[in-house]
Amino acid sequence: MTVSTVVDDRTEPGATAVRTAPDAGGDGAGKLLTVETIQELDPALAAVADRAERITYRSRSLNGGDIVVSGALFTPRGPAPSHGWPIVSWAHGSSGIIDECAPSTVPNEDGKVDLFGYAGFVARLLQAGYAVAATDYEGLGTRGDHPYIVADSEGRGVIDAVRAAVQAEPSLSRSYFAVGHSQGGHAAIAAGEMAHSYGRGLDFRGTVGLAPVTDVGQAYAYGSPGPVDRGFYLLALHGLQTVHPDLRFDQFLGKQALDLLPKVSRMCTDQIWAEFSADFGTELNDYQFTPQDSPAALQLQGWLDEQSVPRGMTHGPMLLLQGSADPSIKKAVTEQAVRNARAAGTVAEFKLYPGADHYSVLAPRTEGGAADDVIKWLERHR
Repeated sequence: MTVSTVVDDRTEPGATAVRTAPDAGGDGAGKLLTVETIQELDPALAAVADRAERITYRSRSLNGGDIVVSGALFTPRGPAPSHGWPIVSWAHGSSGIIDECAPSTVPNEDGKVDLFGYAGFVARLLQAGYAVAATDYEGLGTRGDHPYIVADSEGRGVIDAVRAAVQAEPSLSRSYFAVGHSQGGHAAIAAGEMAHSYGRGLDFRGTVGLAPVTDVGQAYAYGSPGPVDRGFYLLALHGLQTVHPDLRFDQFLGKQALDLLPKVSRMCTDQIWAEFSADFGTELNDYQFTPQDSPAALQLQGWLDEQSVPRGMTHGPMLLLQGSADPSIKKAVTEQAVRNARAAGTVAEFKLYPGADHYSVLAPRTEGGAADDVIKWLERHR
């Protein structure tokens, strides 16, 4: 049996031996490259996962080039159903733009891999009988820049993670859902829209977005983010530069904010939110985080609008959910996204959770969150 070539030559600190994957034939997007057991796994995941592995796989860059993307694969305990474990392709919320922020490897404060805080939600999916393929996205944990909040890049990573998972584990079905939170909600919607074209050969069953980023341009009100969105704004500028290489940061940031920009390339989002949303919220005025003239504002607005979702019909049902107390994702914006999806021909639903915020919407029903409703919805459509 031949084995695939390991294209990514990065070595993770403290990593165990990396196994190359059996050659699935061809070198196309989604080809599994390497499989490596996750040694320091969060207890919530360790208690319910049979396999817990970091994988790398091929995908396609925005210009169609061949790239390597990393992620994680988890399978439930117990015997697989006769038709195979259905797959949830999990898309994580904002973690940052540097390799050290890849959820498949970044340790929490206890030194455990918890998928950047999503271990509890992913564990519930495993308990409900779903295998989970969790992409890190392009440029997080592998070579190249991360096209933050760029829909096509995210969507390809989500879909190709499913192809890689099926090669890694023969007990998996080819049926999958795209499920994500925040940035990951944006990614899941993009993947759902691409499922009938880029995702051919797989059995797409539906999209779930929890507190999803949808109208990217609206989030910045023509380049004037409030303090809670300042870190997000800086990340978005980095992401847009991967699509528009001519973007000049000095056209979109004041001098003080520009001097602080390098910090975004050294931090994960927990630090970024604290630095730019809290500490600097009163020290820097809004002008520091805005385009510096009207032409720049109009240009930025167009670039942001290009990344808004939904962009067209999804050939599968969609469920968008959020909390009423979310400071970043507004109820009216998500409701409009549902209306846009329906207008394009998508069967779309919306659910609001009173009192839940951007993160507590992921909690179980007993804590006022949406986790149980997500699993019930998946069951209806699997």
